[in-house]
Amino acid sequence: MNMTQCPQCGHKRRGEEYKCPECDCFYSPLDEILAQEAAEKAKRSFSGRLKAIKAAKNPIKAFFDEYRRENKAAPFNITIFLAIVFMFVFMMVISVM
Repeated sequence: MNMTQCPQCGHKRRGEEYKCPECDCFYSPLDEILAQEAAEKAKRSFSGRLKAIKAAKNPIKAFFDEYRRENKAAPFNITIFLAIVFMFVFMMVISVM
């Protein structure tokens, strides 16, 4: 299979594209798998999760749902560390007032 051009329309491939810009066909089955993995990775990234929160009907609820999901996944010692940092920052703000 020639992966330098589209199997459906023959459009020449440019760079590392996964899909043909002309007919929206994947260049190969491997490209389809790679595109799906890249989309999943982007979805799980910090910016992807922020985009999902912004796109939600209720962004505040989506934010807290994401917070709870991450909090469940975080080890206990990280939760304690973040609580200590939060208390330290809170005490610094109170002392300045």
